[in-house]
Amino acid sequence: MDANYVLLCGMVWAQFGEEDAGLEVVRALRSPYEEVRVLARTMLEQATGGSMELIGQALAQNEISMDMASLCGFENDSKSKLRCSSSMWFQPASA
Repeated sequence: MDANYVLLCGMVWAQFGEEDAGLEVVRALRSPYEEVRVLARTMLEQATGGSMELIGQALAQNEISMDMASLCGFENDSKSKLRCSSSMWFQPASA
């Protein structure tokens, strides 16, 4: 899985809530490449909902480890080095 694919899946997940795309981003947390794992965590953190549920599903199905899930930093007192800024990468489409 390469970074471009993860980026595109992350965009589809964030903009349209397409679960299959979100699951691909979650699966990227297992990548052997650190930059892909960091990108996946960032995309999951930037999405405006549902990422916690996807991570929970992946944990329940043993697709990712608890360590991988905890790196995503969704808890208020998270030790994650990644932080969401006040501006989102993906703004909702205007009507």
